[in-house]
Amino acid sequence: MAMRWGRRGTLRRRLWRWRRSPLRRTSDLIEAWLLLVAWGAGVLGGATAGTVAAVAADQGFEEDRSSRRQVVAVLLERAGESAPTHADVTTNAGATVRWTTPDGRTRTGRAAVPAHTPVGTHVRLWTSSRGDLVSQPPGRSDAVLRSSLTGAGVAMAAGGAVWGSARAVRALLDRHRTRQWALEWERADTQRGGASA
Repeated sequence: MAMRWGRRGTLRRRLWRWRRSPLRRTSDLIEAWLLLVAWGAGVLGGATAGTVAAVAADQGFEEDRSSRRQVVAVLLERAGESAPTHADVTTNAGATVRWTTPDGRTRTGRAAVPAHTPVGTHVRLWTSSRGDLVSQPPGRSDAVLRSSLTGAGVAMAAGGAVWGSARAVRALLDRHRTRQWALEWERADTQRGGASA
C-alpha cells in the first residue's frame, strides 16, 4: 500500500505545473507545455526522421547496387605481390585487365586481383553502367545495416536537437524566474522598511 501512495505522490509532484495553484507562475505552465511538446517532437519527430533517412539510404544503396555490373575481365599481365595494408588482409595486387563494356567496347585498366595470378586468367570485376571499374557494391545485409545505422543516427540527432532546444528555452525561463524572484524579494524588503539596492 505504501508503494502505491509513493508512486502516486511522485506523479503528483511531477505534474504540479498542470494543477491550478496560487504559487504556479505563467512561466511554469509554459515550461509544462514546452516539455510536453519537446517529448512529443523528440520521440515522434526523431522516429519519423530516422525512418525517412533509413528508407532514403536503403534506396540509395539499392540504386548503387543496381547500377553496378559484374563482368569477366582477362588479366593482361602477371599480378605481382604487394604488401597488404591495414584495411586489406588479403594479398591482392594491382594488374592490367581488359573487359567489355555493356555497349560492346573493349576497355583496359588497373584492378586489384589475387597476387601471382597468371596472364590470361579470367577474373570477375565490377563496373558502373558506363563501363568504368568500380568497387564491389555492399551486399544486401551490409546495406540494411548501414541504412539502419544511418536512420538511428538521424533519429538521435533530431531528438538531440529538440532536447537541446528545449533545454535552452528552459534556461531562459529559469533566468526570467530568477529575475522575477529577485524583484519580489526587493519589493518585500522595501515594504518592510529595508533599503532597496
